[in-house]
Amino acid sequence: MRTPRRVVITGSSGFIGLPAAEALAAEGYVVLGLDLVIPDVPKVSFEPVIGDFSNLDLVEELVMERKIDTIVHAGGISGPMLARDAPFTICRANVMGTINLLEAARVTGLERFVYCSSASAYGDTPPPPVPDDPPLRAVDIYSASKGAADLMLRAYRMQHHLDAISLRISNGYGPRRRTRCALRQLIQDALDGVPTHLDWGRGYGRSYLYVADAVSAIVAAVKAERVPQWSYNITGTEFRMMEDIATIVERQIPGAKITLDSGVDVLGYKREQLDISAAARDLDWKPEFTLERGIAAYTDFLKDEKRAVR
Repeated sequence: MRTPRRVVITGSSGFIGLPAAEALAAEGYVVLGLDLVIPDVPKVSFEPVIGDFSNLDLVEELVMERKIDTIVHAGGISGPMLARDAPFTICRANVMGTINLLEAARVTGLERFVYCSSASAYGDTPPPPVPDDPPLRAVDIYSASKGAADLMLRAYRMQHHLDAISLRISNGYGPRRRTRCALRQLIQDALDGVPTHLDWGRGYGRSYLYVADAVSAIVAAVKAERVPQWSYNITGTEFRMMEDIATIVERQIPGAKITLDSGVDVLGYKREQLDISAAARDLDWKPEFTLERGIAAYTDFLKDEKRAVR
């Protein structure tokens, strides 16, 4: 295993960035969390730094002055539901922001660069099992921005020998996710005693990933020796139809009532099961949360959150 000493993580107030920063700090790394805002939690075990990773001078200065050896890039616009009428904003954050970080890593000679990409970069996937390197077929600006950033990472790795890894994270869910999430809606409505009806879902599959498993993949990528490929699928082991997922929620939460129409989520992609064998082989990573276990853990969190605001 590599022994990185000083890590900067972007998006350190976010859904994945915050627990990833905490997990790396818990393993003994000196962690600087770079974000536009301070984390909205009482206390963190890393050093928050207010700043914009789109500012190349700021990033280079931070890396050099604080003797950073690893960048984890978890920031940016996260999901096709955000800034849909602002394509330039999406590209400035997700494409140019990533290029700024890659350039800072190249100029300063960083040892490792880990990018939290998205399976959205694939657009609609080919038949399963989907490998780590299928053609990227963007269907919206968000998926194009993630794919473009992935290709720039690959180019920096190939031309400039940057030790860079892209993690294509799929359908993350769990505590502190604030953007649109169908699974959270099913659970929250059930806890509130409200019936849920989605105008899509029946016959549509997803492979959900609990946030703790996304975090463990990031930690594994930071610690791994140089790996033979540049991108890895990161998702749960279970590819389930939405009607099966709804049944799990109904079994776990008494009184839950969920109905689905057929079809694909208008803000989603036609997704098949992603092959995660390469991540197991090269990163020594595999997800630990079954869908039942993850839904149970998320339900407990949402119950506690609901009690706290009363």
